[in-house]
Amino acid sequence: MDRPANERRILVVIPTSTLTQRQLLEGLLEYAHRSSPGEWQFHLDLHDLNRQHVKSLRSWGCNGIIAYILSPRERRDFIASGLPAVFIEPLLSEPLPSQPRNVVTFINDHAAEGRAAARYYLARRYRAFAYIGTAKPTFWSDERRRGFVRELAESGFRPRVYPAPPPREQNDFALESRRIARWLKSLPRHTALFCVHDRRAQQVLTTAASAGIRVPEDLAVLGVDNDELLCRMTVPSISSIPVDYHTCGMDVGRAMEDLLEGRRTEHTRITRHETVITRASTDAQAIDDPFVARAIAYARSRLRERNALPDLAAIAGCSKTTLNLRARRAFGHTLSDEITRIRLDAAMEQLASTSLPVDDIARECGFCGASHLALRLKAARGVTPSKLRRMPSP
Repeated sequence: MDRPANERRILVVIPTSTLTQRQLLEGLLEYAHRSSPGEWQFHLDLHDLNRQHVKSLRSWGCNGIIAYILSPRERRDFIASGLPAVFIEPLLSEPLPSQPRNVVTFINDHAAEGRAAARYYLARRYRAFAYIGTAKPTFWSDERRRGFVRELAESGFRPRVYPAPPPREQNDFALESRRIARWLKSLPRHTALFCVHDRRAQQVLTTAASAGIRVPEDLAVLGVDNDELLCRMTVPSISSIPVDYHTCGMDVGRAMEDLLEGRRTEHTRITRHETVITRASTDAQAIDDPFVARAIAYARSRLRERNALPDLAAIAGCSKTTLNLRARRAFGHTLSDEITRIRLDAAMEQLASTSLPVDDIARECGFCGASHLALRLKAARGVTPSKLRRMPSP
């Protein structure tokens, strides 16, 4: 049977064992559906139990390859086919020295997530830091650690790093959990812990609970991926850095279309993810001042209210002047600025994880409305409500 003239047959090799990989595939399929439905024909190689290869690309009539690269050999084999290709490279932190003109490479800056975690904790006035990576060594775990360590070093801090467990424990969490518990108990109180991803953060939370370590009072915990299932269903809920691979998947589709149409395109794309969604696992600070702690706790529980300084001073049990001075010592900025930060954190979490209208979220978090929230978010965090939105408004 003759093929339609405009049909595009694309081999897609993307494993779907992780949230980010599934987001990547979803974004790619959405782009194909939106741009020219019916023209894209995919063979999906998902690295699952029923995996089926396309060994003869030419006989199948393949027009292009989209692949999540798991080894340098795999990359070489795809390049050798001579077909237009878009690679998603979890194994690279910098562009390749050279690549064919019919190849586009997407590289995620994993170190940027580490830097974002460090800045997030520094803004909350933490003074003790730690990092825990994957049980088995991985490239991207090392990159997130390097970013975290280097950013903290610029402020004069040296985080504690969880040492890699022996091979026997890498394959058995029941064994490794005892090592993690001992390590967590060795950390100073009010330590800000950065976890390589949300799954590791969930392991830390269950281990900390068994060891009698309170989160976030004794230990703040931050992950990466913003996996809603883990982040919202774990107790306490997990703060996380969203890795927007859905948008990346749409960009991958666009890049493949550019190659097929012969359009000029950028051949190396660097993606960075530096926004933090605050939830309960970091929703506390190392506030030793009891007056400031009382004022902040009251304001946090009543974000819709105006929270005027005289009212907060009365709750704290001191004068307005004293409370302002103590707040500046605790945070490095005014009490009003700190309350605005808390409100922005709350709004970002709701935007990322609920379908509530933006205007309702804004008012619930103490802003005048959607436009006011948008202005504050853009100025303070460099993002917009639509960028954070994961669920459509009703």
